[in-house]
Amino acid sequence: MKSNYVPNRIFLGYPWNPYKPMWEAVVADLHKQYPVHFLAIGREQGQPAGQLLLKVMKGLDSSSAAIFDASTGNANVSLEYGFFRATRDEDNVFLFLDEDAKVPSGSPIISDLAGSIANKYRPTDNRLKGIVKAICEQHSYVKRFNKFCRQRKYGGGTKRFLLRIIRHLDGRDSILRRELIDDLIHETKKDEKYLTQRIKDLHEGGLITITRGNEYSSRIHISG
Repeated sequence: MKSNYVPNRIFLGYPWNPYKPMWEAVVADLHKQYPVHFLAIGREQGQPAGQLLLKVMKGLDSSSAAIFDASTGNANVSLEYGFFRATRDEDNVFLFLDEDAKVPSGSPIISDLAGSIANKYRPTDNRLKGIVKAICEQHSYVKRFNKFCRQRKYGGGTKRFLLRIIRHLDGRDSILRRELIDDLIHETKKDEKYLTQRIKDLHEGGLITITRGNEYSSRIHISG
């Protein structure tokens, strides 16, 4: 696997119409339970297609795994799947299909994904969330996080707080240590000594890296 990816990042590609609300609900719930970050990239208003493509490619290139919903034969999802599949192990790519979706005849995604095994679901049942949750459970970063918490006997509130710290790195390559501490003080009302210790815990556990420097130059990023 490539070495420049963000260890807890999972790219999420799906047809925005009509699946965006469904996937956003699934992801929002799982973000509360697991230290992985699901990265979904959509086109901003007025954004040139070329800029969007570069942003998508960067997101794919920096992800440790990817989930693709190929329902309705979306050509963009087909392109994203093909790019990621060419650069990652098969075990890190997960394909989903809505059993009730109608795929247009001659859709490009049919040939691109020929022979691929898909996880099938219906928007009205619980299979989708259950399968994505299982993917989270087996993700290497989640396993390391859970092992670390067991070894330190961190459960309940402390474990949730560590997860809260990791959430501040979602979508970022890194963050200034001072910025992270200030954000957490404002958000949680915890004192700086407690926050600094929890950040240090994650660093000692190999889950984040704190670079050298004072608090205004030192940066923090997710560790592999």
